[in-house]
Amino acid sequence: MESIGKIAKFQTKTAKARPNSHLHSPAHVLADELSLKLRDKKHFALYLGMAKKFDHQYLRKILGEVMESRDVKTPGKLFTFLVKKNNQENKS
Repeated sequence: MESIGKIAKFQTKTAKARPNSHLHSPAHVLADELSLKLRDKKHFALYLGMAKKFDHQYLRKILGEVMESRDVKTPGKLFTFLVKKNNQENKS
């Protein structure tokens, strides 16, 4: 039998995560993160547009607010609503 240390080293060498070749900019990475966490892969393009238009920390802050809401059935709609609402308040 091999020691636990050798087994752990073997698994970490073979289990390296490969980066997604389709995510080639910070905006694409953020859009992918938003679509995964909001369970809304269908609207990746919408999140990509938001990631290009708005500050990434701002979008992550709103994502945190949505993720804290436990009784939301459609988190993607709530996220989009909050982004639009906050954007209109900032313009006024």
